[in-house]
Amino acid sequence: MKATIKPALTILGAALLLSGCISHHSTVYRDEGRIPVRFENDKAAHIFYEALSKYDPYRSKEESETEVSLPIIFSHERRVVTGANVKFNDAVKKCDTDQDGAITEDEAKIFSENVVK
Repeated sequence: MKATIKPALTILGAALLLSGCISHHSTVYRDEGRIPVRFENDKAAHIFYEALSKYDPYRSKEESETEVSLPIIFSHERRVVTGANVKFNDAVKKCDTDQDGAITEDEAKIFSENVVK
C-alpha cells in the first residue's frame, strides 16, 4: 500500500507545480454623486475649497489593497480606489453643521480651522 501512495503524491505534486496558478486581480472604483451645496457668499466658497484641498478624512492614501495567496497555486488581489466625490461629500457633511444644504462663512471658517490642526 505504501508503494502506491508515494507515486500518487509525487504525481499530484508534479501536477500542481506544472499546472500554473490561478490568479484574480480586480480594481473597484468607489465613487458617488456630489451632494448639492450652496454657499452663503463667494468668501464662504473660497474658504471651504481652500480647506478641502488640505482635508484628508482617511489620513492615508486613497487606495486600499487586499491580497490573498497560496504560493504557486492561488492568488487573489483586490484594489479599491476612492473617488474625489467621496472626499467632497464627507467634507460637506462635516462643514454644513446644521445640515441645511448651505455653507455659511462661519461654518467654512470652523471647518477650515479644524482641517488645519
